[in-house]
Amino acid sequence: MNKITLLFFFTFFLFCGKELFAQDEVYEPGIIRDTVESTAPTSKKEQKMQDKKDQKVKDDAKTDLEKKKEKLQRLRIGGSFGLQFGTFTYINISPTIGYMAIKDRLEVGAGPIFIYERYKYSSLDKISFFVYGPDIYTRGYLWKGIYLEARYDLVNKPSYYDFNRKIWVNHLLLGAGYAAPIGKIGTFNISALFNVLNNNESIYKGTFGNFPLILTFGFGFGLGGK
Repeated sequence: MNKITLLFFFTFFLFCGKELFAQDEVYEPGIIRDTVESTAPTSKKEQKMQDKKDQKVKDDAKTDLEKKKEKLQRLRIGGSFGLQFGTFTYINISPTIGYMAIKDRLEVGAGPIFIYERYKYSSLDKISFFVYGPDIYTRGYLWKGIYLEARYDLVNKPSYYDFNRKIWVNHLLLGAGYAAPIGKIGTFNISALFNVLNNNESIYKGTFGNFPLILTFGFGFGLGGK
């Protein structure tokens, strides 16, 4: 083997060695590690965006049963009921259904009014009649069960001056009240209401004489439980 051949092989191996060393530098582990680390949040803004994404994932993870229970907890079933027997018989069955439009703050609802009354003047002389109509109410809760209340009732009844004539009578009741808890899902409601549209045909008579301030009692129960 002459000198020219040896020089050729020496130059070939030297060139190949440089290329191999260059490939090792390109795939150096340190460069790969730096690329991965650059994907992590690098600012408070990015971290906040990531937290929002995580929270959304948690909210979306709620089951259908949990969402249904949350809606049922806002429903309120209740009403006012009264019984009295004797010379004057009075039966009041007025159920209502309400909904917490603003949780723990604002309740709106409605229901029918059904009242049966009978006056017995003697064993042979008595009169009875029905009172019925719609009831609409709203309650704004202020603090620990204390609320403001507005109620509108439109009822059909015989005129007190002519029992053979049926009339419609408007009532607008404004006032305040207190909801005392009963167990975990129930409340006992007591309200003091002023009849703004008071007149001689009103079914609401003043609790304390002729002054049109009345006390009302009722119950309310949630459907969703605790």
